[in-house]
Amino acid sequence: MAEDGQSTQERQYGSVLVRKDGQNRFRDLWEWLPLGVLALDEQGGILTANRRAERLFGYEASELAGKPVSLLVPDVVNDRMNDRMDNDPAAMGREAACAADCFSAGRAPSLVARRRNGSEFPVDISFSHASRVGDMPALVFIEDRADHYDLLKSRRDLVHLARVSTMGELAGSLAHELNQPLTAILSNVQAAQRFMAAESIDVAEVQEILNDIVQDDYRASEVIRRIRLVVRKGDMEFALLNPAAVIRDVVLLLHSDAIMRQTRVTVELCADPPQIYADKVQLQQVALNLLLNAFDAMHHLLPAERAVSIALTAQDDATVRIAVRDCGQGLTVEQLDTVFKPFYTSKPHGLGLGLSISRSIVELHGGRLWAENNLDRGATFYVTLPAGNGALNRKSR
Repeated sequence: MAEDGQSTQERQYGSVLVRKDGQNRFRDLWEWLPLGVLALDEQGGILTANRRAERLFGYEASELAGKPVSLLVPDVVNDRMNDRMDNDPAAMGREAACAADCFSAGRAPSLVARRRNGSEFPVDISFSHASRVGDMPALVFIEDRADHYDLLKSRRDLVHLARVSTMGELAGSLAHELNQPLTAILSNVQAAQRFMAAESIDVAEVQEILNDIVQDDYRASEVIRRIRLVVRKGDMEFALLNPAAVIRDVVLLLHSDAIMRQTRVTVELCADPPQIYADKVQLQQVALNLLLNAFDAMHHLLPAERAVSIALTAQDDATVRIAVRDCGQGLTVEQLDTVFKPFYTSKPHGLGLGLSISRSIVELHGGRLWAENNLDRGATFYVTLPAGNGALNRKSR
């Protein structure tokens, strides 16, 4: 019996040691986890915080105890409180319960958090699904995303810089494109002045001149609109687009440049292409880069040999394909891959970023960009993009 009692004591002692060891391991994990972690009570109030959370927000864990989570992440509550206010005015006094509802849903939105000093920073938040099971508190995991968003901003700035650089290369041809309607307007105004100075005014003739002025003004405005659309800076705006309309806009933008380079451009667009879910400006940037590269690939040819084609086809209901074909020298086996690397260029001008950025844009849209040599001469650059809701669903994930 004594041995049995001793054995029971040893088992109990061993159980205590195991429990303490588990607690120590959890405490170490809690304190040194690279994410900020908050433990919440059943009402959504803060019980405690780990060291990373203390550093993120500038509070000691003891200072946060009993405080509502909206002190640190106001929008967590605001999104849900707005819904509750209409039906229950007393909800203003129950923000902790509202926060608990948010957390129990296990959502992981991107929100703005607030430090003790009042400064704000972007965070991603996720919640434990085992919240309020027995004595287990709900756990809120907070990740500082400031570096991530700074990186995204730098990428947007780089993409915009490449667009502006491309438009700089087109300055001469765009000036010519704009000068044509302006010259026509000037000529028509001078003609109208002569008619008005005559003893007998031909009203019908003057009316025709005024109509011509209006049309030329529309032409000039359209050139400016296309330029502004390409060079504008802002966040990406995804929408369902007709890819044929995007290509037509880019071809019109390059009309004068093609004439100055003595290059024929053939456009082949399928009659009724499926829509794509894309950012219009960035898709135009891709088409612009591919066409300009095709022009550059043929600078050594005689004008009669310079021909570029851009074709849009619907491979099936789920995919559209854009193909830009030139008649240049083609690409070496090594160049088929290296042309898409940053800062690679075979031209004396430019940043060497056009194709690299174009590929990243296409991949961001869930598509693919690659190059192949033609059987006869030159190369073709292909872009495939998911159509319609397929791209929309991919973006939402």
